[in-house]
Amino acid sequence: MKVLLVDDHTIVRHGLIRILSEMECKFEIDQASNGQEALAMFNSVDYALVLLDISMPGRNGLEILKCIKRDKPTVPVLMLSMHSEGQYAVRSLRLGAAGYITKESASHELQGAVSKVLSGGKYLGPSMAELLAETLFESKKSVEHLHESLSDREQQLVGMMATGKTMTEIANELCLSIKTISTYRTRILEKLNLRTSGEIIAYAIKNNLSY
Repeated sequence: MKVLLVDDHTIVRHGLIRILSEMECKFEIDQASNGQEALAMFNSVDYALVLLDISMPGRNGLEILKCIKRDKPTVPVLMLSMHSEGQYAVRSLRLGAAGYITKESASHELQGAVSKVLSGGKYLGPSMAELLAETLFESKKSVEHLHESLSDREQQLVGMMATGKTMTEIANELCLSIKTISTYRTRILEKLNLRTSGEIIAYAIKNNLSY
């Protein structure tokens, strides 16, 4: 059974491969370290499963997920993330992911998650399911947050700004021009009704937006 594992950290990939090797079902695992490489491999091979990290340089996992579900919607995608916030699980599931687990929980949840999604089911670990329920409950109690109108790329940019990265650093990490990043920043300011980068950072911290 062929599996595509997408993560930009070699150590993480090796750890996940070790966990998968302990399962009864034997996998042939291809590895990709970024989104562009992943899509090239995905479009040339028939995979039974994709394990996809959310946070990667260049095109992030949510963008890659969109492409995968557009081109081969029946292939299950299990999202891997260092983020435990319910908002990322919600966005992943809305885009068609079959499951979502944090890297922290992978050592004891990955095998069960893989078995579940390969059998056609959806997977959310106990802690993530509880967090997701809380997130959905809170969203019903309050008016929709302005950042819900942001695109995935715009949300990524907001999160990176919240970590203190400059426009130049963000442009280099995402392999985009400064002009493109500035355009995204202008759109973000308009959608969030803000005026400065400092206000974007304050908004991101207040609403727990990070990448």
